Amino acid sequence: MVESGNLDSSDMTTVSRLLIAGMFCGSLVSLILLNRSLLALDADLIYGSTDVQKGLRVLYRLACGYLGFHAILFWIVRNPVPGQMTPLFRESNQLEKHATTGVERLVPFSSWTLIAFCTSMLVNGMISLYSWMGQPLPEWVVVVGGAFFGIAFSSAALTAIIVRYVILPDMLNKQMEMDHMFLKHEQMMHNFSLIFLSIEMIFGWVQLPLAMVVFGFLYGSIYLIFAEYWATRGGGYYVYEFIDTRPSNAPFLLIGLVIVCALSFSIGVLALSLRLENVFAGTAFIIVFLILTTRFINPSPIQSDS
Repeated sequence: MVESGNLDSSDMTTVSRLLIAGMFCGSLVSLILLNRSLLALDADLIYGSTDVQKGLRVLYRLACGYLGFHAILFWIVRNPVPGQMTPLFRESNQLEKHATTGVERLVPFSSWTLIAFCTSMLVNGMISLYSWMGQPLPEWVVVVGGAFFGIAFSSAALTAIIVRYVILPDMLNKQMEMDHMFLKHEQMMHNFSLIFLSIEMIFGWVQLPLAMVVFGFLYGSIYLIFAEYWATRGGGYYVYEFIDTRPSNAPFLLIGLVIVCALSFSIGVLALSLRLENVFAGTAFIIVFLILTTRFINPSPIQSDS
């Protein structure tokens, strides 16, 4: 029996799952009901209006897309050195070291961020190539390309913020070894995805209408659904403690993640708005944001015995 006014872990799991389902369904409904004019994008701005502009976009985006694909396939999935993580195992409710290989290394949200980055660059690169070949771009194709960029940027910004201000400080407090967090594929997930996407913003090659934040919510809720499925039916663990659906504060943490997701997307909207008003102010804002969110060096390297 559960005492009145108190909820056990199963009750909190139900509340958390309902919250995640609500975010997913709410995002879908919002997308269906959204006024399409709010998603209108300038194809010439995003994909270029001259052959030179189009060619530069094709080269940059496809090069970034290949780099993301190469990192996913060779640096992560086919890497013979197992990945290192300390997830929260659901059954034991304990943090335990766990080595991952193959596609299991794509379970963390940071890996999903890299996948979103790769997909955005490849999709928009192919659309750019299609435009470069003189083909007219349907409005829905332009919106799809913009949606993929919005998803990639919001997830990359969210990943960078959480890694720098939540995960690394937590590992530091627990005196955990962190060198593996700064390997080349980790750098791609935590830093360079955001940097390469931000470069597009500095060049003025993208648009982010505020209404597109719905795609960020949708993507985030899909990951939370996957994370719960993975913990209960897959690997048996939560990659991050703060997405465990059982604690009494779980719904608040999940709501907090949604708020951070909205804020990370809004940063891109603000940056592009500033750039539209003043190129130097917008560029400076993006650079400062990158400085504050990326970290390339272990803040507490393991000291060798003298």
